[in-house]
Amino acid sequence: MLKPLLGLLLIATSLSAHGAESPPPSPTPALPGVPPAAPWPSASAPLTVAKVEFPRGFGRPRIYLDAGHGAPGNEGNSSVTCEAEETYTLRVARELARRLEATGHFQVKLSRREPGQRPSYPQRLQEAEQWRAALFLSLHSDARGEASEWLAAPERWCARNDAAPGYSVLYADDSGTPLVSRRLALARALARRMGEAGFLPYGGEDYVGLYATDPEQPGTFVSRHVPGRRIFVLRKPSMPSVIIETHHAWDFEEEARWREERTLEAFAAAVAQGLVDALAAK
Repeated sequence: MLKPLLGLLLIATSLSAHGAESPPPSPTPALPGVPPAAPWPSASAPLTVAKVEFPRGFGRPRIYLDAGHGAPGNEGNSSVTCEAEETYTLRVARELARRLEATGHFQVKLSRREPGQRPSYPQRLQEAEQWRAALFLSLHSDARGEASEWLAAPERWCARNDAAPGYSVLYADDSGTPLVSRRLALARALARRMGEAGFLPYGGEDYVGLYATDPEQPGTFVSRHVPGRRIFVLRKPSMPSVIIETHHAWDFEEEARWREERTLEAFAAAVAQGLVDALAAK
């Protein structure tokens, strides 16, 4: 067991106005005298809440929003602060549903609405199909690499690994061509819009043998589990379905960012525009 981490050391650096090397290029040019923003998931990494553009006649498509895990015997991972994944996904799914509904352009049904609800995955799929959902979107957080224990609170040891931040959007390609094409389009659209908002796409270093990276869109991955044994919500729905792994749950800074109102706002706007992109192109 590693010794507890007692705090974070913040190191401030500055460049002389004369004779210093230029800093690495940043997404947003720094103003004179203002240091460039640190990369995600630093607390100073900026996020953009984009204005969502809806084409004429877009309507109000039905989105089935799955708060991942929370099935019988399936709590998911335990985060860097020991929060169960099923608790995290319920909180974020409820916030996302509220924001999508507030646009006036989506109807949203949650797979889990309150703590203690534990529908099985077949029950969720049946509900989505009976409701005639246009898309099936499942929210999760990831747990990557090897974690060490750290003292998150008095007498509370949790898993920690700050080496693999970022989001990923997952899909499966073991269905007929029209459905697979729509899954891929949905995954790419969501990954692209999250990247534009300032979230970091995960590179996939810990996915070897499980998922393959998409050659066109960073943050998009296709399942490489044994066909027929791939994740239920990726292979079974008759409507396009994807999983969004919002972040690395063992990363201390990234976990903290996903508790911020600004993060939830930027995420909702990115998801909304990604859904528009995918649905308008079908």
